[in-house]
Amino acid sequence: MKAEAASLVLVADDEEPTLEILTTVVKDLGHQVLAARDGEEALRLALHHGPDLIITDFMMPHRTGIELIRAVRAEESLAATPIILISAASPAGAKEATRFFGKPVHLGDLEETIARLLAERPSAAHERVAPVEGPLSRSTRPEALNWVAHELKSPLSAVRMSVELLRRRLEVIGDEQDQARVQVILRGLDRMTSLMNSVLDAAAIGEGKLALRPTPVDLVQFVTRTIALWRDLHPDFELALTAPDEPIHMQLDEPRMQQILENLLSNAIKYSGARKRVEVQLAARGGQVVVSVRDFGPGIPAAELPHLFERFHRAAGTSGHGHGLGLFIAAALAKLHGGTLGVGSTLGQGSTFSLSLPRLRT
Repeated sequence: MKAEAASLVLVADDEEPTLEILTTVVKDLGHQVLAARDGEEALRLALHHGPDLIITDFMMPHRTGIELIRAVRAEESLAATPIILISAASPAGAKEATRFFGKPVHLGDLEETIARLLAERPSAAHERVAPVEGPLSRSTRPEALNWVAHELKSPLSAVRMSVELLRRRLEVIGDEQDQARVQVILRGLDRMTSLMNSVLDAAAIGEGKLALRPTPVDLVQFVTRTIALWRDLHPDFELALTAPDEPIHMQLDEPRMQQILENLLSNAIKYSGARKRVEVQLAARGGQVVVSVRDFGPGIPAAELPHLFERFHRAAGTSGHGHGLGLFIAAALAKLHGGTLGVGSTLGQGSTFSLSLPRLRT
């Protein structure tokens, strides 16, 4: 993924491990690197050297990433310089960056963006790409958990990029056993990221700070596409879909709706039992659209049903996987869409989770 011509890239981050990794990534792409450990140093280097691209963390001593962006934009000679902002939070000024990444950063996405911005410079520097959706705002209860989730994003991002670099080197060496171990580490890191995002989502929901971004969606096409993806991910499972032939037009926040559906599919597969079959049904009923996900596992005791959508609730007898936030978040997201999430279950016959949404009136 080497560039045709070397460019000068300024990297600013006060955390030494992250700074070292980002520097390595840029050098591996064939570019020269200037390294800064705080916002003031970054601005001085930018003014003196005029880099072709700036990559900056948000939280830094003396000058934040947003303050650095504004200072750079105020200089006529630097105003067109593309800037990548990286942060564990979603700062209010993120849209001022050319590209925003929430931590942990996926190495391939970062490399692709670096290559594209340098290839398109200088014209693309005036373009403002919408920020990638990252974790939500801080909140209370449990405030300590929420704070920890934010603070872990930076070291986790550094670790993940390090492991991805290690994986690439192992692919060259050809050590299959070590490659398998690296994949285990990456899966563990992704699970940690999922947990932290769930903590942040739950906190934002509790404070009423989680806002939807609805767009027009054909729900039939959306569900069909999601099921096709999960069939590829779980070829040993039978995922049966029943859906209308004609489209069902809705106004939905597609990423959040996918979060609901994938939570239900994940649980259905996890508790499907020996039959390994999951049935998904999409139907329009009057003014409602219902998406049902049924498994054929052991079922859920009646005493557990009223508590399934509570925060941090985990049913008795589960294997220990999960953090007790998935269904709580899914139910809250359904409510934000004006719908409901319900469940029915019979011991020994499995469970059915039903997402009901108001149909778009035309």
